[in-house]
Amino acid sequence: MNIICIYWHGDFRGRDFTGQDVWRLLETVDKHMDRPYHFYCLTNDFKSKLPGEVIPLIHNWPGWWAKVELHRPDLPVGRTLYLDLDTHIIRSLNPILDYPGDLVMFNTKTAERKRQQVKYYRKNGLVWCYQASVMLFDPGTPVMKSLYEKFCTDPDKWMKIYRSEQDIMGDWMPDQPVFPDGWLLKLSDCRKIKEPGEDVIIITGQPNDTNFREPMYTPWLREMAR
Repeated sequence: MNIICIYWHGDFRGRDFTGQDVWRLLETVDKHMDRPYHFYCLTNDFKSKLPGEVIPLIHNWPGWWAKVELHRPDLPVGRTLYLDLDTHIIRSLNPILDYPGDLVMFNTKTAERKRQQVKYYRKNGLVWCYQASVMLFDPGTPVMKSLYEKFCTDPDKWMKIYRSEQDIMGDWMPDQPVFPDGWLLKLSDCRKIKEPGEDVIIITGQPNDTNFREPMYTPWLREMAR
């Protein structure tokens, strides 16, 4: 099993991850993993001491656009789970790791009222389909390789048309299998939750009203995640 993350060094739309966030991710994976795995980090930071094996980003597309490099066909072979750096795992990863599909993500958590305003959001490059903070895939499969090759034809064009890589996937490959909704909870939805539901495996996201590293309204999170 491969676990992979992306650490793009720089400030992008308020997201200023550090090397320590890679170590934090490794801690939460370690706690909830029951099988041998290799840990990889795709990055443009070659000065920080990072865990696992470092794989250089070859295009240096900014911020979340670097996630398109997950579709590179030269990534290490094997079933691979990608996790955003703001991920907190609170229960066993087994159901996610064993899920079938060549590329599996979560459905978007966007409110239905927003999803109905299709014309407005399409104009702004948003495609309400997937939540790509968690991706299970096999490197080099046609669905992965085709997106990478198409994006590479004109990256600047696609980055102007779409807001993010998950919007591209929602438009170019709208029929991929998805994990059950109940396995993922956004951190911003935890404000009034005393404890998460029994199905929740992963909590992710960066709310505006708290630090995702030490969220003030989830006293249970640190103990469950690490």
